[in-house]
Amino acid sequence: MPFHSDDLSGVLQSWQPRLVEDSGFDRNVWSRIEAAENRREPALRDFLSFFGWLQQLTRPRVAVTAAMFALFGGILLGGLQARTSQEERYLRSLNPHGARMQQR
Repeated sequence: MPFHSDDLSGVLQSWQPRLVEDSGFDRNVWSRIEAAENRREPALRDFLSFFGWLQQLTRPRVAVTAAMFALFGGILLGGLQARTSQEERYLRSLNPHGARMQQR
């Protein structure tokens, strides 16, 4: 029996979907999704643990902020150390014997 596209068109046009009454399925799905998201919020113990900090570093904002603090902290400490070294050299140039006495 050959099948014609006209037969298919007729069947598709006569078909009416049966609507199921609202069973609350959508509402239940969205409430479960919301509950799961609320459980994913970081707890205080996650922030206090080492692995919690590592997990937080996977977030781009936190990672960029940590990198910026590390960069500026390194620059600041390096500048302070260089300044201290320069001051020591200057004081030694003024009084080389005094610097040796202070080291004892």
